[in-house]
Amino acid sequence: MSSGVVVNGRFLLVPRTGLQRVAHDLLSAAQGLGLETHVVAPGRPAYDEGAVDVEQVGVDRVVPAAPGRAGALAWEQVELPLAAGRRRLLSLANLAPIVAARSTVMVHDIAPIVGPQWFTGSGRLHGRIALAAARRAERVLTVSSVVRDELASRGVPAERVAVVRPAVDASWRPAAQAAVAALRDKHDLTRPYLLFVGWADPRKDLATALAASERLQASVPHDLVLVGRALPSFAAVDVGAAPGRRMLGFVSDDDLRALVTGAAGLLYPTRYEGFGLPPLEAWACGTPALVADLPVLRESGQGRATYVPVGDVTAWAEAMRAVLAGEIGVPELPEWTWTDAARQLIAALPLA
Repeated sequence: MSSGVVVNGRFLLVPRTGLQRVAHDLLSAAQGLGLETHVVAPGRPAYDEGAVDVEQVGVDRVVPAAPGRAGALAWEQVELPLAAGRRRLLSLANLAPIVAARSTVMVHDIAPIVGPQWFTGSGRLHGRIALAAARRAERVLTVSSVVRDELASRGVPAERVAVVRPAVDASWRPAAQAAVAALRDKHDLTRPYLLFVGWADPRKDLATALAASERLQASVPHDLVLVGRALPSFAAVDVGAAPGRRMLGFVSDDDLRALVTGAAGLLYPTRYEGFGLPPLEAWACGTPALVADLPVLRESGQGRATYVPVGDVTAWAEAMRAVLAGEIGVPELPEWTWTDAARQLIAALPLA
């Protein structure tokens, strides 16, 4: 194995959603700055379902793993630290080996610890593993001062924790109007619509968005477009048959940018986040966002968002009316790139 940091490549082989996108963009930027890496990932059949070709995602070494999610988890806890040996091991997607000799782990949030009711047994187990790995790690990275303080209050020594602020990728920009029109036509989106990404995660609080949208329908007809899919780690979310609700499921990155660009506004009524990139990505596409009034979202948005009280259906309905009427503008996006974030990452790594 070459010199440099060993990277836990498990996250590269699963469908790329929010956390995996952050880890991928951060790793790519750090490699672009010259960080020498050796990416190790579990081999098939660990990820037979929807598996990604390892040669296409920059994996340097494949170590066999047993089938399924349990096999991938066992691989991460046993085979990966054996493969890394005494070399520095970098895990960028919450989970990391608890017993690794020299581990740096990036903890994006501790949602299963803060809100266990939002998760199934497997999700709660992942939360416990992430926290145990962080407590034992040589270095811990996280995405906000809020999560840094949460970790410190749960036994992770504060002096070991460094904040690496995520960035909005340069690909987030207004989609071409032809792409927006094509997507509207594909999904028969003939009315103004509000976009809700990640509906199947219970902490995102779809219930508040549905109730506010239903309250508004009679006076301001619109669609509420739901993007995302359920995962085995999430507790069930009751979607019901709300008026104007449109479920699109999982969409590609290109389609998501077109949906964001064409939306009257992005809804983000979440009850807990580690950072909260979607509102910033909406701004990059020229789309306003309604954002839950949480300290972490004031940090990530630098106080620039339109903040709405958590769970207040009346307030959300009024804010949704305003955004559909074009009364809410798009703030200036904070100046921060993945190269800036990668510099923070490299500075935080224990290199000795």
